[in-house]
Amino acid sequence: MKKAYVYKMRLIPANILAIVIFIVMMLLTSLVFNIRYTSFEIQLSAILMILWFVLHELLHGLGFYLGGVRRKNIKYGVALEKGILYTLGLQEVTKRGILTSLQMPFTVIGLLTYVIGIVFNIPILVLLSIINFTGASMDIMMFIYIAKLKNITYSETGNPDEFVLISKEDLTKRKSIFLKVIETKKYNKEDYKFKIDNRVEISRSSMSACIVYILVMVILMLMSM
Repeated sequence: MKKAYVYKMRLIPANILAIVIFIVMMLLTSLVFNIRYTSFEIQLSAILMILWFVLHELLHGLGFYLGGVRRKNIKYGVALEKGILYTLGLQEVTKRGILTSLQMPFTVIGLLTYVIGIVFNIPILVLLSIINFTGASMDIMMFIYIAKLKNITYSETGNPDEFVLISKEDLTKRKSIFLKVIETKKYNKEDYKFKIDNRVEISRSSMSACIVYILVMVILMLMSM
C-alpha cells in the first residue's frame, strides 16, 4: 500500500552547507584559475544576485514543465522571512520530473556559466555562478536523496519548505541531515490536486526587504564611484 511521507526541509544545515560551498569554490577558483574580482564587480554581483536567484526559480519551473507538470500548476514565490525563494509544482510529479527540476539551476546557471566564466575570463559570471551553487545547496541534497529511491512520486504540501514523497517503501528508514519526515499518512490521490489562486506570491515583508536591499546596494555603488 502506498503511503505519503511529508518532509520538512532543515534549512540550518542547508545554510551551513551553502557557506562551506561558497568558501571552497572561492578558494578553488582563486588558487586554481587565478580569478580575481574588482570591488565594482563584487558590488554589481550583489545587485544582480537577486535577478540570478529569480532566474534560478524560473529554471526550476522550466524543469517542472519539462518533467510533465502543466504550466498552470507551476507556482513561484518569495518568502524571505523563511530565507527562501521557491517554485512549486502543484500536482503529482514523477521521479524523473522532480529530478529534472532540481538539477536545472545547478546545471544551467551554476556549472555551465561557471565554465564559461573561467574559459572566457569573466569574473562576475564566475562569482554569480558560485553564488548560485550556494543557493542550490538544498536542491543538491534533495537530488541525491531522491535519486537513491525507487518507485516514488513527488508532490507539494503548499508550504515552500515542505514536500511529499509517495512510495510503498518505508521512507522513515531513509535518514538525512537535510530532510526530516514530519508526517506519514495513507495515500489519497485527491490530496494532491490543488486549487491555485495566484501563480506568483510575494509576501509584503519580502517585497519591502528586496526594495531596501536594492536601494542600499545602488547607493553603495554610487558612493564608491
